Parts: sequence; structure tokens; C-alpha cells
Amino acid sequence: MTGGARPESVRLEIGELAVHGIDVRRPHLLGPAVETELAGLLRDRGVPPSWSSGGPAEPARPLTVVAGRSIGAEVLARRLALAVYEGLAG
Repeated sequence: MTGGARPESVRLEIGELAVHGIDVRRPHLLGPAVETELAGLLRDRGVPPSWSSGGPAEPARPLTVVAGRSIGAEVLARRLALAVYEGLAG
């Protein structure tokens, strides 16, 4: 999913980031790390076409990330950001 539009700014609001069944090491870093990872995906891949055409306000399906029972916030953030990016892309 490369070659998307690259606007000056994007505003994406995630109402809640809930992680169940996983022991996240340094959980206070998770939110900021997801934000950083999403910004990187948008910078590197651009905005998916469905976003610039008023795409879905929420994913068409629940977003799922597979992880072990214990994971670092940075690793989980990369996986969550990719799931959000791809899930909202349709």
C-alpha cells in the first residue's frame, strides 16, 4: 500500500487504546509510541486513498494484533500502528 497522498497534516483521533491479555512492559510508553509509529507509516507510505476520499471513520472489522503474553511497548506499538493503518485503509 504505497504511493498514497502526502498532505501537509493528518488528524487521527483514537478514542481508546485497550490492550487485554498481554503484560505490556512500560505501558506508559504505549500511546506515544503508537502515535510515533503511525506518523512514520503516514510519512513513508502516505495517506491511503480511502482516507483522502472521506474513508471509513472506523475500521470495517475489529483490529487484532497477535503478541506473546509479555511484550515491550515499542514492539506492540509497531504492530498496533500497522493494524490501525491497514484497518482504516479498508
